[in-house]
Order: sequence, then C-alpha cells, then structure tokens
Amino acid sequence: MSSRPAAPRLLRPVPLPLWLQGVVEALVTAMISLLAVMVPTLAVWATGGFERPTIEGAVQVGGVLWLALHAVPVTVATAMPTAPDHLITGTAWLVPWGLTLVPLALSWRAGRRLARASYRDQAWQAFVGAVGAYALVGLAVAFLPGTDELTAHPAPAALLPALLFGVAALAGARREAGTWAHLIGLDLTERISRRSQYERWAGSYAWSVVRAAAVAVLALTGLNALLVAGRLAVEWTAVVTVAEAIGGGPLGGLLVALLQIGWLPTFTAWSIAWTAGPGFSVGADSLYSVFGATPATAPALPALGALPGTWSPWQLLLLAVPIGAGAVAGVWLLREGENHLDDWLHTRHGSRAVSLTLSTLALAVLTGLLAGLLLLVPLALTSGTLGLGTLTDIGPHVWAVSAAVAGWVALGCAAGYLTALAVAGHRDGATTVPRSGGRATGLRGRPSPRRARD
Repeated sequence: MSSRPAAPRLLRPVPLPLWLQGVVEALVTAMISLLAVMVPTLAVWATGGFERPTIEGAVQVGGVLWLALHAVPVTVATAMPTAPDHLITGTAWLVPWGLTLVPLALSWRAGRRLARASYRDQAWQAFVGAVGAYALVGLAVAFLPGTDELTAHPAPAALLPALLFGVAALAGARREAGTWAHLIGLDLTERISRRSQYERWAGSYAWSVVRAAAVAVLALTGLNALLVAGRLAVEWTAVVTVAEAIGGGPLGGLLVALLQIGWLPTFTAWSIAWTAGPGFSVGADSLYSVFGATPATAPALPALGALPGTWSPWQLLLLAVPIGAGAVAGVWLLREGENHLDDWLHTRHGSRAVSLTLSTLALAVLTGLLAGLLLLVPLALTSGTLGLGTLTDIGPHVWAVSAAVAGWVALGCAAGYLTALAVAGHRDGATTVPRSGGRATGLRGRPSPRRARD
C-alpha cells in the first residue's frame, strides 16, 4: 500500500496566529452584517425611496443604520422651516434591538469559532485581535463620505460596536468551551466544592432567588409582549394609515416595517412601564400609564399609531400583569425547594408560623428587588431620544418603573408561594405543612431522604 507523497515545505499550510484569526473572524462578521444593511438601503435609494441625490449619501445612510444597530448615537441636523440656512442639531438614540440580534448572532458564532481555534488560557489573544478589528470597522464606517445631516462621533462608533461584539463573542466562546475552566482556566465548580455545607446552602438559596427573579422578568416580558401584539392588532387601521402617509415606495415601506420589527423589544419594555404604573413618555409633554394618560403628538412611526389614547378605569386591571409575573416566580420557588432559610428559622424558633412568615417575606422581597434590578439595564437601553424638540425624552421612567416592578413582583411572589404551598399540602394530604418547597417533611413531619442527606 503506497502512501501519499509529502507536500513540499513551501506548500504546507501555515497556521495563523490567534490574534490574526480573531481579526479575520471579526472582519467577516462585520462585513456580513454591513452588507445586510447596505443592500436593502441601496435598493431603496435606487427606487427613489430616499431623498439622496448621490450614491455616497445612500451609503452614508446605510452606514449610519449599521452603527445605530450597534447602539451608536447619531447626530441629526435639520434646517428650520423659517430659516433654511440655519441648522438645528440634536442626538438621536433609539436602538432597534430586534435587528441588533443579527450582528449579535454573527458575533456569537465568531466567538464559538475562536474558542475552537484556541488552546486553553490562550483565547484572550484571539479576542484582542477580534475586538480591535471590529472597532476599526466601526471607526471606518463613521468616516464614510456624505452630508452633515447624519453623522456619528468616531469614539462611540469605534467603542460601542466593539463592546457588543466582545460580549456576544465571549458568550459564544463560553458556550463552545462548556466551562470557564476550559476557556480561561478558572474552575468555579472546584472552588465551590471546597466551601462548607452552610456556605453551599446559602449559595443555593441565593442562586434560586436570582433564578426566580429571572423567571419573574421573563414572565413579565412575555405577558407584555402579548399585550403589545394585541394592541397592534386592535389599532391596525391607525398603524396602516401612518405607514401609508410615510410613502417611500414598496422597498421603503419594507425597510420601515423591518425597523418596526426591530423596535418590538423597545415597545415591550414600554408596555412593562405602562402596566407597572409609572409609565413611559414619547416626548417630554406626554405620559402613558395605567393610572392616567397625557397623549401628545408622536413621531411618524407606524407602530406609534397604537399608543394608548385617553385613560379608562379598566386599565387599572393591567396591574395584575406584574403581580401575575411575581406569582409565577413564587410557584417556581416552591417547586425549586431551596428555601433553606425556612429550615434555619424553624430550628432556631420552633414556631412554624414564624418561620413560614419570615422566610416567605424574605423570599418575596429579595425576588422583587432582584427583578427590579434586572430590569434597570433593559429599561435604560429602551429609552432614548430623537434629538429635536420635545422628542428628547422617549421611553420609560427607569428608576420609578424598576421600583414599582419590585413591589408588584414581591407581592405576587408571596401570594404565589403561599398559594402553591397550600395547594401542595392539600393535594398531598400532609398533616404538617412542608418546609423548603414541600420536600422537607412527610406525613408525620419526619425529614425526607433528600433533606436527611443535606
């Protein structure tokens, strides 16, 4: 059996350095996402959808849209109707996060590929090259030629896309590596195993509260997404009327529709603010809340045609949405069975009523506070400005909404936990109320095998 002849030395493939592999992955990721924005933008320009006489202006619009997908603020300049030679400038920042998922998904894929190409403890070399290359692409896009009507500052144009790419790529690399130990050499599992039993119980309790808060936020987001979809369906005629008034041709209408889809996460966050009570604004002179509404003239965006109109008393019933999300978290906490504080209080005081009351109150308050904290960043990211007139204030009232959500979720969590506990006790026919999510006691109050092992 003959073997294949060895390739000459000059023809053998040379492995790329890790930093150079990172540069290649970042450039490919940036080019794909940039083409995904540029191609439809140039198609709209070719059909007369943009008031841009030159292709340079259309390319600049596409570049600005790409930067906007990466959360880069855009400087907008427009002429005054009474004085065309005088320009009014402002900063626009309202990110279509739904469309931002495209570059994030590509960055996540790049991170996985870099993790496969890297040895243990050396992934940072690939990431340094990748993040640096992505920053250079953002900087180059900011300097695309065009008019002064739409511009982006070079510093955020370089830093913010690189930040988003780095976060998504790191998440993809972690997914590919499986553990942080394989990625950066840090074995968290081994460190946790060296802790005492009480420290591990405290850690499992804290981790269950964090996950319960995440469950509450996910439930709240899902319920409000359904509200947004229902509101758009009810006000579809108004939405279509605004879309027809914009014009822009078939391709321009398609691009506007894609932008509306990209803003659906933003509208969902506004709905969370609406149902929580403090509400949101679309302009400094407006307010939309279940406790009252002050409508004002909104920008010509089709989806904003579905904004709530005048206030009605039935809207107070929507407070059940954040309370219901908290109840879901309470039921989840009971099923998780990690209420070790209940066991600890019961061994210290001996009173079941005291331990149940205090442990449930602690669970509810901690879950509510964490849910409010988890919403701070999404609410801030879905606020923004269009830079001109009263439209400098758009979005939820972040701190007030987070505080309100914390309170409603805590209330719902306590109610859901106690209700689920009562239902579980009634269904099991236990003579004593079970502790730690129903796993602690049997029919005669003796520890279950799992609790005995703990």
